[in-house]
Amino acid sequence: MRPEDLDHVVRAAGDVVNEDEVLVAGSQAALAQFPEGLPKLATLSVEADLVVLDDPDDAKATQINGAIGEGTLFHETFGYYAEGIGRALLVLPPGWEQRAHRVVSRGQRDVTGIYPEIHDLAVAKLAAGRDKDFAWAQALFQSGHLNPTTLLERAKATPLDPHQKRFVIAAVSRAAPPGRRSRRNVRRLTELLEQPENTEQE
Repeated sequence: MRPEDLDHVVRAAGDVVNEDEVLVAGSQAALAQFPEGLPKLATLSVEADLVVLDDPDDAKATQINGAIGEGTLFHETFGYYAEGIGRALLVLPPGWEQRAHRVVSRGQRDVTGIYPEIHDLAVAKLAAGRDKDFAWAQALFQSGHLNPTTLLERAKATPLDPHQKRFVIAAVSRAAPPGRRSRRNVRRLTELLEQPENTEQE
């Protein structure tokens, strides 16, 4: 997907649900921070995962899927589509709102796309535990767009279930940058991430 394709999807979603803001939660959100230079694997998807922040019963996510989702006329016409997902499914680190990139998509209705910073996005994607998200993260580690230490720091601050923590650790374990100090920092943060919560109170 290209940045202009993503811009189109965001604008179309805003029109469908009558909203001025849409959160982009999938792999393609990295395009807002890095419109050029991402590894090919990170931009291959033709799907944009979208969250409407004011959608307590996921009705607007369902609207998006019905209007511009997979298999719709929109998908058939343009070759890409949106996947509306519920906010409860998205786990993001504290403070992500302040780090997010905001891009206004201009049209008959201006819609602001909210794009989590790439390390916040990686925490959310790795917590899902899908093979395609693991491959996405590995490509970005190799290209230098993701930093293992920063990712672990964000993951440590995020309320993750034990299995979600294991997904993050597995992704980072072989991606530490060269150098004894870097590997030591990653090992220390990995150990902290593996610790049960509230151990300091025992």
